[in-house]
Amino acid sequence: MVKVTYNYQNTAIKEVTIIGHANFSEIGNDIVCAGISAIVIGALNALHELETNQIQVINSTTGLVKLKVINITNNSQIILKTMLWQLKTIKKQYPKYINIKEV
Repeated sequence: MVKVTYNYQNTAIKEVTIIGHANFSEIGNDIVCAGISAIVIGALNALHELETNQIQVINSTTGLVKLKVINITNNSQIILKTMLWQLKTIKKQYPKYINIKEV
């Protein structure tokens, strides 16, 4: 299961952690992991283009991606909220393979 945690500071998203693998299907055919990966990579690309040096990204080969917002901006919040809405859409279709927690 992919576990997604959104941490807030007041109402602003301050940190996002994504860890794990969906295990919907075998490697190379896992559409849930592919969908989640596409959403996260798209958000990372947008943050990189629009918010240079405002987001710290930790990535590992163990299936961990952690985003830390250094400087909260309107752009970063829009991108991170869009990522959350997209991930929630996957959760509606595949609730056994992704968990989303907001704290």
